[in-house]
Amino acid sequence: MKLFIDKESKVDDVKKIFTSCYPFLKIELYKKPFANNFIAIKKEPLPATIRLNEFIRTADEIVIDISHNVTVAELESQFNNIGFVTEVFRKSGNVWIASSLTDNWTLQQQNAEGKEISSHF
Repeated sequence: MKLFIDKESKVDDVKKIFTSCYPFLKIELYKKPFANNFIAIKKEPLPATIRLNEFIRTADEIVIDISHNVTVAELESQFNNIGFVTEVFRKSGNVWIASSLTDNWTLQQQNAEGKEISSHF
């Protein structure tokens, strides 16, 4: 699966496409790193209506691989390469938890785990 980002793509478009592929995962995009030398900086996700071309380092269409075998770390690296910090969250019942401790899991594994955990609630 591929996620295509062009000059008209908005943050909300990316989030909706990602969640349509992985209903038990969600992604947040940030324009700055949210931790620096162990001092937390307030997380400010990009607003849903912002066009991504305001922050992308290239004018070309960008393709992000969101295939089942891509790990969270690889996905975050792809977004980092175009100028975004991302964070993937997994559904756990009625809450969303950051997948930072399991960044080596594939998107498919993360989604399956979210489905399993959420089925018990």
